[in-house]
Amino acid sequence: MTLAQVVYQLSTDSEFAARLQADPDGALAEKGLKLSHEEKAFLARGLHRSTQPDGSLISMQEVASLYLGWR
Repeated sequence: MTLAQVVYQLSTDSEFAARLQADPDGALAEKGLKLSHEEKAFLARGLHRSTQPDGSLISMQEVASLYLGWR
């Protein structure tokens, strides 16, 4: 459930999304969230690809497809 909480937080809180990209462990700790090494690696791959040329984040549909591919 925690990974889903992080994905939701990413989709609703742009400050958290920016913080997660800059300092993943710190951003997660601030929210009281803990992820496994594998979940962090998944997010790192997704966040690396998350920024569009216009600076916007990827859509929730794209996040969901990344998540389904991870499971």
